[in-house]
Amino acid sequence: MTADELVYEDGSTQEFRSDGTTTYVEGGRPTAGEWYVDDNGRFCSFWPPSYRGCYELSWVVEAGEFVGVEFRELASGSVFVGRYTQLTPR
Repeated sequence: MTADELVYEDGSTQEFRSDGTTTYVEGGRPTAGEWYVDDNGRFCSFWPPSYRGCYELSWVVEAGEFVGVEFRELASGSVFVGRYTQLTPR
């Protein structure tokens, strides 16, 4: 998760840091949150003041190379795909 900044399909970005903090930027506006693995081994995030979501993660692999992460929200089934910036043309 902490390899590099992710760029989502809508152009928003997110950085996950090893200390459990994350910053999501949409339309130039940053939002600070936290990420963690819960007691059931699920990847979850917290966005103040009250949003918590847990996700099933899948690696995005192209031509045998790891290029990003797919997040499937457990509660809604919504899917978000992020590609690492080092592999995303700007």
